[in-house]
Amino acid sequence: MNGDTPKVRDFSSQDRKIPVLVEASPVYELLLSLFVYGSKNDSAEYECSSIFFEQVEASVSETLIGLTDLAECGEMWLPLVSVAHGAGVNASVDEFVKYLSEMDPIALRWAIVSDHHAKDQLAEADRDAAIAGDPETIKRLVDDNKFCGGLGNLLLSDPKESHRFIIETITAVNRILAASISDVLPALRRDADEKRALSRTMGPPALVEAATNGVTFKMQPQIAGVLLIPSRIIRPWTVILDHEGLAIFAYSVSDEHLMADADAPPSYLVDLFKALGDERRLRILGMLSEGDAGLMDIAERIDLAKSTAHHHLRILRTAGLVRVTVGDSKGYSLRRDQIPETARLLDAYLTTPEEAADQAPTAQEQRN
Repeated sequence: MNGDTPKVRDFSSQDRKIPVLVEASPVYELLLSLFVYGSKNDSAEYECSSIFFEQVEASVSETLIGLTDLAECGEMWLPLVSVAHGAGVNASVDEFVKYLSEMDPIALRWAIVSDHHAKDQLAEADRDAAIAGDPETIKRLVDDNKFCGGLGNLLLSDPKESHRFIIETITAVNRILAASISDVLPALRRDADEKRALSRTMGPPALVEAATNGVTFKMQPQIAGVLLIPSRIIRPWTVILDHEGLAIFAYSVSDEHLMADADAPPSYLVDLFKALGDERRLRILGMLSEGDAGLMDIAERIDLAKSTAHHHLRILRTAGLVRVTVGDSKGYSLRRDQIPETARLLDAYLTTPEEAADQAPTAQEQRN
Protein backbone atom coordinates (compact mmCIF):
# COMPACT_ATOMS: atom_id res chain seq x y z
CA MET A 1 0.00 0.00 0.00
CA ASN A 2 1.28 3.48 -0.86
CA GLY A 3 2.18 5.28 2.34
CA ASP A 4 0.74 8.51 0.91
CA THR A 5 -2.69 6.97 0.38
CA PRO A 6 -5.16 8.61 2.79
CA LYS A 7 -6.92 6.31 5.23
CA VAL A 8 -10.55 7.23 5.73
CA ARG A 9 -13.24 6.05 8.09
CA ASP A 10 -16.35 7.90 7.05
CA PHE A 11 -18.87 8.41 9.86
CA SER A 12 -20.72 11.24 8.11
CA SER A 13 -24.49 11.24 8.16
CA GLN A 14 -25.28 12.24 4.58
CA ASP A 15 -27.46 9.19 4.06
CA ARG A 16 -29.01 9.19 7.50
CA LYS A 17 -32.70 8.53 7.85
CA ILE A 18 -34.77 11.26 9.44
CA PRO A 19 -38.41 10.89 10.47
CA VAL A 20 -41.09 12.56 8.36
CA LEU A 21 -44.41 13.33 10.04
CA VAL A 22 -47.53 14.50 8.19
CA GLU A 23 -50.22 15.98 10.40
CA ALA A 24 -53.60 17.57 9.63
CA SER A 25 -55.29 19.28 12.56
CA PRO A 26 -57.93 21.97 13.21
CA VAL A 27 -55.43 23.55 15.62
CA TYR A 28 -52.85 24.05 12.87
CA GLU A 29 -55.46 25.51 10.52
CA LEU A 30 -56.66 27.93 13.22
CA LEU A 31 -53.13 29.12 14.03
CA LEU A 32 -52.34 29.53 10.33
CA SER A 33 -55.60 31.50 10.00
CA LEU A 34 -54.35 33.90 12.68
CA PHE A 35 -51.08 34.16 10.76
CA VAL A 36 -52.91 34.99 7.52
CA TYR A 37 -55.11 37.53 9.28
CA GLY A 38 -51.96 39.08 10.71
CA SER A 39 -50.73 39.42 7.12
CA LYS A 40 -53.78 41.53 6.30
CA ASN A 41 -51.70 44.08 4.41
CA ASP A 42 -50.90 41.27 1.95
CA SER A 43 -54.47 39.96 1.79
CA ALA A 44 -54.51 40.08 -2.01
CA GLU A 45 -51.74 37.43 -2.00
CA TYR A 46 -54.05 34.79 -0.52
CA GLU A 47 -56.93 32.91 -2.11
CA CYS A 48 -59.27 33.46 0.85
CA SER A 49 -61.82 36.21 0.31
CA SER A 50 -62.16 39.49 2.19
CA ILE A 51 -65.00 37.87 4.14
CA PHE A 52 -62.41 35.85 6.06
CA PHE A 53 -60.65 39.00 7.27
CA GLU A 54 -63.97 40.62 8.19
CA GLN A 55 -65.00 37.54 10.19
CA VAL A 56 -61.78 37.45 12.19
CA GLU A 57 -61.85 41.20 12.81
CA ALA A 58 -65.37 40.92 14.19
CA SER A 59 -64.41 38.03 16.46
CA VAL A 60 -61.43 39.78 18.05
CA SER A 61 -62.81 43.32 18.28
CA GLU A 62 -63.67 42.90 21.95
CA THR A 63 -60.52 40.89 22.75
CA LEU A 64 -57.75 43.20 21.57
CA ILE A 65 -57.55 45.13 24.87
CA GLY A 66 -54.72 47.27 23.52
CA LEU A 67 -52.04 44.58 23.80
CA THR A 68 -51.30 44.06 20.12
CA ASP A 69 -52.51 44.80 16.62
CA LEU A 70 -53.24 41.38 15.16
CA ALA A 71 -53.57 42.78 11.65
CA GLU A 72 -49.86 43.63 11.57
CA CYS A 73 -48.26 40.72 13.38
CA GLY A 74 -49.22 37.38 11.88
CA GLU A 75 -45.84 35.79 12.47
CA MET A 76 -46.40 36.07 16.22
CA TRP A 77 -48.70 33.04 16.00
CA LEU A 78 -46.40 30.75 14.04
CA PRO A 79 -44.31 29.53 17.03
CA LEU A 80 -47.53 28.14 18.49
CA VAL A 81 -47.57 25.63 15.62
CA SER A 82 -44.62 23.86 17.23
CA VAL A 83 -46.32 24.17 20.62
CA ALA A 84 -49.39 22.49 19.11
CA HIS A 85 -47.19 19.73 17.70
CA GLY A 86 -45.86 19.10 21.19
CA ALA A 87 -49.41 19.03 22.56
CA GLY A 88 -50.37 16.16 20.23
CA VAL A 89 -51.82 16.10 16.72
CA ASN A 90 -55.17 14.63 17.76
CA ALA A 91 -55.95 17.53 20.09
CA SER A 92 -59.07 19.57 19.39
CA VAL A 93 -58.91 23.34 19.67
CA ASP A 94 -60.56 23.10 23.09
CA GLU A 95 -57.90 20.62 24.21
CA PHE A 96 -55.18 22.87 22.86
CA VAL A 97 -56.62 25.86 24.71
CA LYS A 98 -56.64 23.79 27.89
CA TYR A 99 -53.02 22.84 27.22
CA LEU A 100 -52.09 26.51 26.83
CA SER A 101 -54.04 27.44 29.94
CA GLU A 102 -51.95 25.01 31.97
CA MET A 103 -48.68 26.40 30.60
CA ASP A 104 -46.68 28.74 32.77
CA PRO A 105 -47.00 32.27 31.27
CA ILE A 106 -43.23 32.65 31.12
CA ALA A 107 -42.89 29.24 29.41
CA LEU A 108 -45.38 30.39 26.75
CA ARG A 109 -43.41 33.59 26.14
CA TRP A 110 -40.25 31.50 25.98
CA ALA A 111 -41.79 29.25 23.31
CA ILE A 112 -42.76 32.26 21.20
CA VAL A 113 -39.50 34.20 21.52
CA SER A 114 -37.21 31.16 21.20
CA ASP A 115 -38.38 30.54 17.63
CA HIS A 116 -37.56 34.17 16.81
CA HIS A 117 -34.22 33.63 18.52
CA ALA A 118 -33.47 30.74 16.14
CA LYS A 119 -34.80 32.48 13.02
CA ASP A 120 -33.23 35.90 13.53
CA GLN A 121 -30.13 34.72 15.41
CA LEU A 122 -30.88 36.85 18.45
CA ALA A 123 -28.21 37.01 21.09
CA GLU A 124 -29.19 34.97 24.13
CA ALA A 125 -29.02 38.11 26.26
CA ASP A 126 -31.54 39.83 23.95
CA ARG A 127 -33.79 36.79 23.99
CA ASP A 128 -33.78 36.58 27.78
CA ALA A 129 -34.31 40.33 28.18
CA ALA A 130 -37.24 40.28 25.74
CA ILE A 131 -38.88 37.39 27.57
CA ALA A 132 -38.46 39.34 30.82
CA GLY A 133 -40.17 42.35 29.19
CA ASP A 134 -37.21 44.75 29.13
CA PRO A 135 -38.53 47.87 27.31
CA GLU A 136 -35.22 49.03 25.83
CA THR A 137 -34.36 45.62 24.38
CA ILE A 138 -37.85 45.12 22.97
CA LYS A 139 -37.88 48.59 21.35
CA ARG A 140 -34.48 47.94 19.76
CA LEU A 141 -35.58 44.55 18.41
CA VAL A 142 -38.76 46.08 16.96
CA ASP A 143 -36.77 48.95 15.41
CA ASP A 144 -34.34 46.41 13.91
CA ASN A 145 -37.29 44.40 12.50
CA LYS A 146 -36.40 41.38 14.62
CA PHE A 147 -39.87 41.57 16.23
CA CYS A 148 -43.11 42.89 14.79
CA GLY A 149 -44.77 45.68 16.75
CA GLY A 150 -47.54 43.43 17.98
CA LEU A 151 -45.11 40.97 19.52
CA GLY A 152 -43.26 43.85 21.10
CA ASN A 153 -46.48 45.10 22.70
CA LEU A 154 -47.29 41.61 23.88
CA LEU A 155 -43.92 41.23 25.62
CA LEU A 156 -44.23 44.65 27.26
CA SER A 157 -47.40 43.51 29.01
CA ASP A 158 -47.51 41.50 32.21
CA PRO A 159 -46.85 37.77 31.45
CA LYS A 160 -50.18 36.73 32.97
CA GLU A 161 -51.98 39.35 30.90
CA SER A 162 -50.29 38.29 27.65
CA HIS A 163 -51.02 34.64 28.50
CA ARG A 164 -54.70 35.47 28.94
CA PHE A 165 -54.74 37.51 25.73
CA ILE A 166 -53.36 34.65 23.61
CA ILE A 167 -55.91 32.19 25.00
CA GLU A 168 -58.85 34.59 24.63
CA THR A 169 -57.90 35.49 21.07
CA ILE A 170 -57.58 31.84 19.98
CA THR A 171 -60.93 31.06 21.63
CA ALA A 172 -62.68 34.04 20.02
CA VAL A 173 -61.37 33.34 16.52
CA ASN A 174 -62.22 29.65 16.83
CA ARG A 175 -65.87 30.52 17.54
CA ILE A 176 -66.04 32.20 14.15
CA LEU A 177 -63.92 29.81 12.08
CA ALA A 178 -64.69 26.42 13.67
CA ALA A 179 -67.41 25.53 11.15
CA SER A 180 -65.35 26.40 8.06
CA ILE A 181 -62.29 24.60 9.44
CA SER A 182 -64.42 21.54 10.17
CA ASP A 183 -65.66 21.58 6.57
CA VAL A 184 -62.14 21.56 5.10
CA LEU A 185 -60.63 19.10 7.58
CA PRO A 186 -61.58 15.96 5.56
CA ALA A 187 -59.69 17.37 2.54
CA LEU A 188 -56.66 18.18 4.70
CA ARG A 189 -56.70 14.64 6.08
CA ARG A 190 -56.97 13.12 2.60
CA ASP A 191 -53.96 15.15 1.54
CA ALA A 192 -52.05 14.12 4.67
CA ASP A 193 -52.90 10.46 4.07
CA GLU A 194 -51.51 10.68 0.55
CA LYS A 195 -48.28 12.38 1.64
CA ARG A 196 -47.89 9.83 4.43
CA ALA A 197 -48.17 7.03 1.89
CA LEU A 198 -45.72 8.77 -0.45
CA SER A 199 -43.23 9.06 2.41
CA ARG A 200 -42.78 5.29 2.15
CA THR A 201 -41.48 5.64 -1.40
CA MET A 202 -39.79 9.06 -1.26
CA GLY A 203 -36.98 10.53 0.79
CA PRO A 204 -37.63 13.75 2.74
CA PRO A 205 -36.31 16.17 0.06
CA ALA A 206 -38.40 14.60 -2.72
CA LEU A 207 -41.50 14.45 -0.51
CA VAL A 208 -41.16 18.10 0.53
CA GLU A 209 -40.76 19.09 -3.13
CA ALA A 210 -43.85 17.09 -4.09
CA ALA A 211 -45.97 18.48 -1.25
CA THR A 212 -44.95 22.11 -1.73
CA ASN A 213 -45.01 21.98 -5.52
CA GLY A 214 -41.37 22.82 -5.97
CA VAL A 215 -39.78 24.01 -2.73
CA THR A 216 -36.24 22.60 -2.63
CA PHE A 217 -35.19 21.09 0.69
CA LYS A 218 -31.58 20.24 1.38
CA MET A 219 -30.54 17.88 4.15
CA GLN A 220 -28.54 19.69 6.83
CA PRO A 221 -26.84 18.24 9.92
CA GLN A 222 -29.01 20.19 12.36
CA ILE A 223 -32.27 18.82 10.91
CA ALA A 224 -33.55 15.95 13.04
CA GLY A 225 -36.99 15.58 11.43
CA VAL A 226 -39.55 17.01 9.00
CA LEU A 227 -43.16 17.95 9.73
CA LEU A 228 -45.58 18.50 6.81
CA ILE A 229 -48.89 20.30 7.46
CA PRO A 230 -51.54 20.66 4.72
CA SER A 231 -53.55 23.89 4.87
CA ARG A 232 -56.25 25.63 2.89
CA ILE A 233 -56.04 29.08 4.45
CA ILE A 234 -52.44 29.76 3.33
CA ARG A 235 -53.09 28.85 -0.34
CA PRO A 236 -51.19 29.39 -2.60
CA TRP A 237 -48.25 29.84 -0.23
CA THR A 238 -45.89 27.56 1.68
CA VAL A 239 -44.87 28.62 5.20
CA ILE A 240 -41.53 27.27 6.43
CA LEU A 241 -40.62 27.11 10.13
CA ASP A 242 -37.77 25.65 12.12
CA HIS A 243 -38.11 24.48 15.69
CA GLU A 244 -35.31 22.77 17.60
CA GLY A 245 -34.12 20.76 14.60
CA LEU A 246 -37.62 20.11 13.25
CA ALA A 247 -38.12 21.53 9.75
CA ILE A 248 -41.82 22.44 9.44
CA PHE A 249 -43.50 22.98 6.07
CA ALA A 250 -47.10 24.19 6.06
CA TYR A 251 -48.11 23.67 2.43
CA SER A 252 -51.17 24.44 0.33
CA VAL A 253 -53.63 21.57 0.15
CA SER A 254 -53.94 20.41 -3.45
CA ASP A 255 -56.96 21.03 -5.65
CA GLU A 256 -57.26 17.27 -6.05
CA HIS A 257 -58.04 16.78 -2.36
CA LEU A 258 -59.88 20.05 -1.82
CA MET A 259 -62.38 19.31 -4.57
CA ALA A 260 -62.33 15.51 -4.50
CA ASP A 261 -65.19 13.17 -3.88
CA ALA A 262 -64.69 12.03 -0.29
CA ASP A 263 -65.32 8.42 -1.38
CA ALA A 264 -62.88 8.50 -4.29
CA PRO A 265 -59.74 6.36 -3.88
CA PRO A 266 -56.49 8.33 -3.61
CA SER A 267 -54.62 8.85 -6.88
CA TYR A 268 -51.48 7.06 -5.67
CA LEU A 269 -53.54 3.91 -5.01
CA VAL A 270 -55.12 4.11 -8.47
CA ASP A 271 -51.67 4.52 -10.05
CA LEU A 272 -50.31 1.57 -8.09
CA PHE A 273 -52.99 -0.91 -9.06
CA LYS A 274 -53.14 0.42 -12.60
CA ALA A 275 -49.46 -0.42 -12.84
CA LEU A 276 -50.10 -3.95 -11.59
CA GLY A 277 -53.15 -4.48 -13.80
CA ASP A 278 -51.26 -5.27 -16.98
CA GLU A 279 -49.65 -8.60 -17.88
CA ARG A 280 -46.68 -6.99 -19.64
CA ARG A 281 -45.86 -4.81 -16.65
CA LEU A 282 -46.08 -7.83 -14.34
CA ARG A 283 -43.66 -9.65 -16.65
CA ILE A 284 -41.27 -6.70 -16.46
CA LEU A 285 -41.42 -6.84 -12.65
CA GLY A 286 -40.77 -10.57 -12.80
CA MET A 287 -37.73 -9.99 -15.00
CA LEU A 288 -36.37 -7.29 -12.70
CA SER A 289 -36.82 -9.58 -9.71
CA GLU A 290 -33.95 -11.60 -11.21
CA GLY A 291 -31.66 -8.57 -11.38
CA ASP A 292 -31.16 -5.11 -12.89
CA ALA A 293 -31.69 -4.67 -16.63
CA GLY A 294 -31.39 -2.04 -19.32
CA LEU A 295 -34.23 -0.80 -21.50
CA MET A 296 -33.11 -2.78 -24.58
CA ASP A 297 -32.77 -6.01 -22.60
CA ILE A 298 -36.28 -5.55 -21.19
CA ALA A 299 -37.79 -4.74 -24.58
CA GLU A 300 -36.20 -7.79 -26.23
CA ARG A 301 -37.09 -10.26 -23.49
CA ILE A 302 -40.72 -9.09 -23.13
CA ASP A 303 -40.98 -8.77 -26.94
CA LEU A 304 -41.94 -5.11 -26.97
CA ALA A 305 -40.95 -2.11 -29.03
CA LYS A 306 -38.41 0.03 -27.18
CA SER A 307 -40.85 2.94 -26.91
CA THR A 308 -43.58 0.64 -25.55
CA ALA A 309 -41.24 -0.83 -22.95
CA HIS A 310 -40.26 2.70 -21.92
CA HIS A 311 -43.95 3.60 -21.53
CA HIS A 312 -44.58 0.63 -19.22
CA LEU A 313 -41.46 1.38 -17.20
CA ARG A 314 -42.62 4.97 -16.71
CA ILE A 315 -45.94 3.72 -15.29
CA LEU A 316 -44.09 1.35 -12.96
CA ARG A 317 -41.80 4.17 -11.81
CA THR A 318 -44.78 6.47 -11.17
CA ALA A 319 -46.25 3.76 -8.97
CA GLY A 320 -42.98 3.51 -7.05
CA LEU A 321 -42.29 -0.09 -8.06
CA VAL A 322 -39.22 0.46 -10.23
CA ARG A 323 -36.07 2.53 -9.77
CA VAL A 324 -33.97 3.95 -12.59
CA THR A 325 -30.24 4.52 -12.18
CA VAL A 326 -28.47 6.90 -14.53
CA GLY A 327 -24.75 6.41 -15.15
CA ASP A 328 -22.81 5.33 -18.20
CA SER A 329 -26.04 3.63 -19.20
CA LYS A 330 -29.56 3.73 -17.83
CA GLY A 331 -30.58 0.71 -15.78
CA TYR A 332 -33.81 -0.36 -14.09
CA SER A 333 -34.21 -2.26 -10.85
CA LEU A 334 -37.06 -3.56 -8.74
CA ARG A 335 -37.89 -1.64 -5.58
CA ARG A 336 -38.42 -4.71 -3.44
CA ASP A 337 -39.04 -2.66 -0.30
CA GLN A 338 -42.22 -1.29 -1.89
CA ILE A 339 -43.82 -4.66 -2.60
CA PRO A 340 -45.15 -5.15 0.96
CA GLU A 341 -46.49 -1.57 0.87
CA THR A 342 -48.97 -2.54 -1.85
CA ALA A 343 -51.07 -4.54 0.58
CA ARG A 344 -50.64 -1.96 3.34
CA LEU A 345 -51.78 0.92 1.12
CA LEU A 346 -54.89 -0.99 0.09
CA ASP A 347 -55.55 -1.91 3.72
CA ALA A 348 -55.20 1.76 4.72
CA TYR A 349 -57.80 2.76 2.12
CA LEU A 350 -60.20 0.06 3.29
CA THR A 351 -59.76 0.97 6.97
CA THR A 352 -62.54 3.14 8.35
CA PRO A 353 -61.68 6.42 10.14
CA GLU A 354 -62.80 4.86 13.43
CA GLU A 355 -60.50 1.86 12.95
CA ALA A 356 -57.64 4.15 11.93
CA ALA A 357 -58.10 6.25 15.07
CA ASP A 358 -57.93 3.14 17.24
CA GLN A 359 -54.75 1.98 15.49
CA ALA A 360 -53.00 5.36 15.22
CA PRO A 361 -49.87 5.90 17.34
CA THR A 362 -49.74 8.90 19.62
CA ALA A 363 -47.54 11.87 18.76
CA GLN A 364 -45.08 10.75 21.42
CA GLU A 365 -44.92 7.25 19.91
CA GLN A 366 -44.31 8.77 16.46
CA ARG A 367 -41.42 10.86 17.76
CA ASN A 368 -39.90 7.83 19.50
